[in-house]
Amino acid sequence: MAIIVTCPGCRKSFSVREEFAGRTGPCPKCKTKIKIPKASETVQVHGGEAFSSGGKTISGELVLKPLKRQEEARFQWPLVLEIAGGVLALMAVTWLLGGVLRSSFLVTSIGLILITPPLVYAPYFFLKDSEAIENLHGQELWRRTLYCSVAYVALWGGFAVVSHYGTAAMGGDLWVWLLLASPFAVVGAVLGSAFFNLETGDGAIHFAFYLIVTLLLRSIAGIPFVVGEYLSSTGGGNIPLDPRL
Repeated sequence: MAIIVTCPGCRKSFSVREEFAGRTGPCPKCKTKIKIPKASETVQVHGGEAFSSGGKTISGELVLKPLKRQEEARFQWPLVLEIAGGVLALMAVTWLLGGVLRSSFLVTSIGLILITPPLVYAPYFFLKDSEAIENLHGQELWRRTLYCSVAYVALWGGFAVVSHYGTAAMGGDLWVWLLLASPFAVVGAVLGSAFFNLETGDGAIHFAFYLIVTLLLRSIAGIPFVVGEYLSSTGGGNIPLDPRL
């Protein structure tokens, strides 16, 4: 009889032959160590069809009401208020420092690096799988937050360069911006999913939260979206418009 095992790392389920019961081995997908339960440790349900509705009397009335599974609420108001308050406070600080941010590319870059980890960390608690055997926590969660933060900041830097040369070559129409941004959005969703063990859709939401907040902060600070214009306004010099230069 095959034993059904769920990997605590990637949460994929697969069957293992009974002869491997009690052994420990790597997950075939993510290589996480898994202990195969013994046959005596597995739960077997007998006659489940007869009691699927809670059991009935001779007259057909329910004896017991079926139990409903209590799932962890993903939407938690205290956490929502904390995150919303933090974002509003960040917007207020950005508005107050708008002049400094517009005049210094270095200060803006440092600011982006500082605000990225909290924006990466917070949405995980809404998006994590409440049914997972083991979710990220402690040092492991902060380590992945750091790695994801570096990746998201790098995406911003890469998009700044690509958009500069792309709009210079193809124009600044909306379709050009969408065309240039699409690959970065896809990569961001994949990174969010990979770093935090999220479904692809939740990974997209994770990156979208970070992107929307940083775009709002950029707008509040009044920072030009075209990197060449911004560097020129801060005295950093002009980036050649012709990619061949």
